[in-house]
Amino acid sequence: MSKPAALYIGLMSGTSIDGIDVALVEFKEDDCELLQTYNHPIDARIKQKLVEISSPVSQFEIRSTNRIELLAELDVIMGHYFADAVNQLIDIHQVEADKVIAIGNHGQTIRHRPNNQSPFTIQIGDANVIAEKTGIQTVADFRRSDIAVGGQGAPLAPAFHNAILRSALENRIILNLGGIANITYLPQDISQPVIGFDTGTASTLLDAWYLIHRPDAKDEFDRDSQFAQQGQVHRELLNKLLKDPFFQRSPPKSTGREYFSLDWLTKQVNKIQAPIAVVDVQRTLLELTVKTIANSIKNIPINNYNIYACGGGMHNRFLLEQLSKELKQPVQTSNDIGIDGDYLEAMTFAWLAKQRLDQLPGNLPSVTGASREKILGCIYLP
Repeated sequence: MSKPAALYIGLMSGTSIDGIDVALVEFKEDDCELLQTYNHPIDARIKQKLVEISSPVSQFEIRSTNRIELLAELDVIMGHYFADAVNQLIDIHQVEADKVIAIGNHGQTIRHRPNNQSPFTIQIGDANVIAEKTGIQTVADFRRSDIAVGGQGAPLAPAFHNAILRSALENRIILNLGGIANITYLPQDISQPVIGFDTGTASTLLDAWYLIHRPDAKDEFDRDSQFAQQGQVHRELLNKLLKDPFFQRSPPKSTGREYFSLDWLTKQVNKIQAPIAVVDVQRTLLELTVKTIANSIKNIPINNYNIYACGGGMHNRFLLEQLSKELKQPVQTSNDIGIDGDYLEAMTFAWLAKQRLDQLPGNLPSVTGASREKILGCIYLP
C-alpha cells in the first residue's frame, strides 16, 4: 500500500534577516509539493538587535551591556516570531493545524564557527515556544548533530536538493543567493557524490554597505543593483578581498555574517591609500560575489551543467547577468524546473523535520565533511 500524503511546515530566516519564510509542504512517496507560502516580517528594531548580537562587537554599540541576556531574550522573541509566522499561514490559507505532522525550524543563526578548536553553531528561536503556541510538534537544532561528528553543520540544503532536484538528464548546480551564497552540484551520474559548500558573501555585505550609506532609501537593499551600477569595480580592493583565506580553502566549508562583516570589509577598504567612492565599493562587492561564485563553480571538475538560482538574489537581474557573463552561460532559476526559489530553503526544513521523525539521515557527509550520516534535529512537543 502507498503511504498517505503527509503535511509539514518549514521555517527559514536567513543571514539577510529580511523576514521569515514559511512553507506548507505535502510529501507523498518520493515526491513533494509546495502547497502554501507566507513571508512574515521582522520588526526593524528586532532586526537591528539580531544584527548586533550576530556581529563582531566593534561594529555596533550594543545597547545591552550583557550580551548573554540579550541573546536569551532574543531566543524567546524569535520563538514567538516563528510561531506567529506559522499561525498566520494557517489562518490565511485556512489550513487544518491538526493535519500538520510537524514544523521544521532552522532558527536564526547568531554564530557559526565550525572551524574553531571547539567548533560550534548557534541558532535561536525557542522551539518550546513554537510548539506550545502552534500546538504542533516542532523539530529544531539541526546543525549541531552534524558538527558533533566532525561536519561543518552547513549547508544542509544539498541533501534536500539531492532528494528532489537530482536529474538523470543533466548535471545541475543549484545556486542559493541568500545572505551567504552556496552551491550544490548534483551529478547526472547517480553513482557520483553530491558536492555542496558556501562560496562566500552574497547579499549580507551588499545590504549592510548599502544601508549604512543610504539610510533613507526606500528599500533596505540595492534593488536590481541600481546603486551598484552607478559605480565601477575597484580592482585593487577586489584583489585584496579575493585573497581572503576563506576563498582559497577547499570544501567542505561554510561561513556566516560574523566572518563576512562590515569590520572585515572596512579593514580592507582602509588598506587602500586613495579614497574609494561609496558607490564603487558597492559595485566591487557585487563583483566579489560574482567572482567567488564563478570561481567555485569552475573548480568543480565538470564540463556540461545547468545552473539554477534560488533565494532572494535570484531576483537581482543585474547580478544574474554578470554571473551569466562570467560563466559564459545563462543562469536560470529553480522556478524553471518547477521549484519556487523563494521558498526552497523553507521547504528544506519541512523535509528535514520529516527525516527526523522517520529516523532518517538529514546530512550528506560529502557536503559537510561529517564522518558519517546523522539523524538531525531535536523534537519539541506541545
